[in-house]
Amino acid sequence: MSKKRSNWMPILLITIVVAACAPLLLSFRSSPLLAFEIFDRAVYNLEISYQITVLSLAIIVIGIVYGIAGKEGLTYLNLRRRDGIILPEPWIGIKPKETESWKNLGFNFTIVITLVTTVVIYFQLGYGESISLELYPGFIFILIFSLMNAFSEEIIFRFSFVSIVSRYGFSPYIAQGLAALTFGIVHYFGNPGGIAGVLMAAFIGWFLAKSMLETKGFFWALTIHFLQDVVIFTALFIK
Repeated sequence: MSKKRSNWMPILLITIVVAACAPLLLSFRSSPLLAFEIFDRAVYNLEISYQITVLSLAIIVIGIVYGIAGKEGLTYLNLRRRDGIILPEPWIGIKPKETESWKNLGFNFTIVITLVTTVVIYFQLGYGESISLELYPGFIFILIFSLMNAFSEEIIFRFSFVSIVSRYGFSPYIAQGLAALTFGIVHYFGNPGGIAGVLMAAFIGWFLAKSMLETKGFFWALTIHFLQDVVIFTALFIK
């Protein structure tokens, strides 16, 4: 096996791992491996069972990344790194000024993506005139589930690719492309779902991978995904 071909093996391996995780997430949604009966409402029990199962899977993925990339691969878990140079992406309107950095872009896109998610979810679920939400403990669970889900999915669909691609010196667009592809496909069956869900999730996958690569950290990816999930879980719990 040539050296060039062997260098592609870590990327191929992590792609297989993530591709295997995707159908597992869909399966765990209805039949989690770890089943808990803690709360009075079945929806809370099903969700905590799913989230703990997927969190366990995310921890396994971290272990696999460590095995492939070593300690260097784990540096992208840093939550303190919130700034960095923005690489222009004129095709999507990212044309940073000299004074702009990821502190500006991250904050702006946090607001935009959260608002877009709210609009898409509202029209996809199609609420009637009467809705209700159990504020306590419902809203507390929304925050907990959102944080768990955001962390697990960022590990599986972003951190995995970013760490391996960076460790082995490949183009960042490979990590961004794989993150967009896998996250987009799995969301055909998720929330938001369908073609609109695929396109939106693919962009999110691409953008959050970009945030990790350019800040060398986990902060914006986790924050944006968390706020998206707050919107989604709120919608699911009041449906």
